[in-house]
Amino acid sequence: MDAEFQETTIDQIVAEQKTLASEELLKILREFGTRSFSEVWETLLQSYMLRVTNIKDICVELARTGAIEQTWNGSARKPRDYDQITEKLNRLGP
Repeated sequence: MDAEFQETTIDQIVAEQKTLASEELLKILREFGTRSFSEVWETLLQSYMLRVTNIKDICVELARTGAIEQTWNGSARKPRDYDQITEKLNRLGP
């Protein structure tokens, strides 16, 4: 019972940390522009209790929702260190 409760709590903490890190990533991109994925994860891991795989998941989710460009191509389903992470610009007009 305690292990189940603890696991749920850890999952909740990770979910909260991922939400906060997502917001921070968008702020970083707005302020500083495009960053390599390695710069992104190095910065976010300093402030959030996450793993690199969690940061990859954040990038995938933000790309899926249209907040950032999906710049990782080919067979890669998640960004690699050298992939550029950039905010998706919503352009108005032609």
